[in-house]
Amino acid sequence: MESSNFRRWLTLAIISISGGVSFDLAYLRYIYQIPMAKFMGFSNTEIGLIMSTFGITAIILYAPSGIIADKFSHKKMMSFAMIITGLLGLIMAVYPPFWVMIVIQVAFAITTILMLWSVSIKAASLLGNHEEQGKIMGWMEGLRGVGVMALAVFTMWVFSLFAPENPASLKAVILIYSGVYILLGVLCWFFVQDGFTVRSDESGTQKFSLKDITSVLKISTTWYCSLIIFGVYTIYAILSYSTNYLTEMYGMTLVAASYMGIVINKIFRALCGPLGGIITTYTRLKSPTRAVQLLSLVSIITLGVLLITNAHPSSVFIGIGLILLLAFACYASRGLYFACIGEARTPKYIMGTTVGICSVIGFLPDVFVYPLVGHWQDTLPATVAYRNMWLLGLAATAMVLIFTALLIRNIRSHAVPAGTAKQPTQEFI
Repeated sequence: MESSNFRRWLTLAIISISGGVSFDLAYLRYIYQIPMAKFMGFSNTEIGLIMSTFGITAIILYAPSGIIADKFSHKKMMSFAMIITGLLGLIMAVYPPFWVMIVIQVAFAITTILMLWSVSIKAASLLGNHEEQGKIMGWMEGLRGVGVMALAVFTMWVFSLFAPENPASLKAVILIYSGVYILLGVLCWFFVQDGFTVRSDESGTQKFSLKDITSVLKISTTWYCSLIIFGVYTIYAILSYSTNYLTEMYGMTLVAASYMGIVINKIFRALCGPLGGIITTYTRLKSPTRAVQLLSLVSIITLGVLLITNAHPSSVFIGIGLILLLAFACYASRGLYFACIGEARTPKYIMGTTVGICSVIGFLPDVFVYPLVGHWQDTLPATVAYRNMWLLGLAATAMVLIFTALLIRNIRSHAVPAGTAKQPTQEFI
């Protein structure tokens, strides 16, 4: 039993780290924009176009990725996705021309989104029952963060070993990522299960069909979970402006604010996801949805204080404390929001499709938050721009409160009474 449990958690670690680091080459600009411009010969506009190519393709592929998760072997999809991503990295390491980089970004979206995204979430979800979803998804988010942080620190160290003008520095970083991807692909082959699930009913079994897409869209909990993710992800997008906020409103130095960015984006991601899972596992608060609801209350209070202090910022320590509190609530919620899908007892044979559809709707803030906040920053005084940003956050968090309440009511209304035989599957219409 202990050996089986150890293998389960090792499998979760492999799935989580693979799903986390797989995006690092596609998002190489986040850390290495200047070296990309210098050594690969791209202008900042071209780098922006490379990034937007991945983003646009990803939005298109989230929903089909769910169908992939329900129809194909998780082991094969994850293994091939990681190995192909690693091979694409080898091409990227020769510093190809712009048009080739565009093609590589489209290919990255196919491997990391279409083949890997929903598959990794469903594969992790199947490692436990609906009561364990908070723990599993919380640790999944945390292990993703640990993997991303560890690999980022290691590659930055390798990068620093080269002379500043040595073009081999960035090439070494890309090759390390490629090698890690291929290694993780091999590990996925040996540890990840196929994950095939079928629909059970009184007449026997029925494999997944495309008609189930319509079924997923008719299930009310699909929309509740999608809009919960939408609200939390809006806060996540807003937090990317915390460095600008602390610099412009509190006069924090750019170096200090950058360190704050590392704390929020790397360390908090690694710590807060598992913390959400621990809360739902070892306290009386067993429901991931209820935990997200309580965390949204923390966010609303924090955003309210940020609005109050926005017009007259005084102590930078207050600003830092409020940003960190908001980041804690956001990252703990991110570790739990996909667990809401499992807690709602979504049938396993359409779990992947549900994850894909929820991802399309939930991650839409990627499309509008950045240009909207950027427009406010360009056209409005800083005080007004950030006031509008916090108001947007309040509206998004209010959405989370509303739809967590609806989801909790739905879950309770379909709970199996004590002493009643459980049904094989149930759909919430």
